[in-house]
Amino acid sequence: MDSDGPLPVAECRRLLRSVPTGRLVYTEDALPAVRPVTFAALDGDLVIPTGNNPWFDRFDRGVLAFEAGTIDPATRSGWSVLAMGRSRVLSDTDGLIGFADPARVPWRSSRDDRYLVIGIEQISGHRTTLLRPAGDLR
Repeated sequence: MDSDGPLPVAECRRLLRSVPTGRLVYTEDALPAVRPVTFAALDGDLVIPTGNNPWFDRFDRGVLAFEAGTIDPATRSGWSVLAMGRSRVLSDTDGLIGFADPARVPWRSSRDDRYLVIGIEQISGHRTTLLRPAGDLR
C-alpha cells in the first residue's frame, strides 16, 4: 500500500452516508460470511431493507459487522469503513431518526417491508491507495 491512514469517526459516518450498498458480515455454521446489501446510514443506525425475507430474522438481537467502501480503479485510491453493533429486526421505521428524509433512503418501501437495523457501537475506517503491481498496465 502506497498510503494508508485511519479516518476520524465523523468522516467514517459521512462516508457511510455517501454510498447505497455495503456488505453485511455475519457467521454461518461457525464460519465468516458476507452478503452484499442495500442500506441507509441514519444517525447512529444502519438500516437494511429485508423486504419480507425471513432469512434476516436470525440476526434479531445479535451482533453484526458491516463494511462499505469504494476503490477508484483509475487512481487505485479509496476508503473502507467497518461498523459493528447489536442488531434488531423491525416491522416499521417508527423511531428511526432520519428515515423520513427520502434523500437518505436509497430504496422504495412498501407496507410489508421489514428492516434489519444495526446500532453502531464501534466504527473505524481507513483511506488507502493501492500499489500498482510491476508490469500491470491497467
